[in-house]
Amino acid sequence: MVEPNHVSGVVWLCCGVAILFLGYLIAVRGRADLHADYDESVEPAYVSRWAGGTALLMGTLVVAYAIRELLYGFEPVALSALIVALLALSYLTKLFARGFGARSRD
Repeated sequence: MVEPNHVSGVVWLCCGVAILFLGYLIAVRGRADLHADYDESVEPAYVSRWAGGTALLMGTLVVAYAIRELLYGFEPVALSALIVALLALSYLTKLFARGFGARSRD
C-alpha cells in the first residue's frame, strides 16, 4: 500500500516542477507575456527579471515542501506556511507584472 504522504508529496513535486518550468520561461527565456497579469506598457525585461525570479522562488519552495513531505510526512504547520508564502509571492508577481517599481520609459 502506498503511503498518502508519498502520493501528496509526488503531486506537490509535479506542481513545483511546473511552476519552475514556467518561471524559467519567464525569467530566463524572457517570455513575460506568459504572465496572466502582464501589462504590455511595462518593459518585458523588468517583468522577466522580477516576476520570473519570484516564480522561480515559488517553484523552489513547492519542490522543497514536496521533498520535506516525502521524507518526513505531513505537517499542517509546514503546509500552512507554504500556502501563506505562495499567496504573498503570487501577489508580488502580479505587482511586478503590472509594473510596480519599474522606472517609466520617458
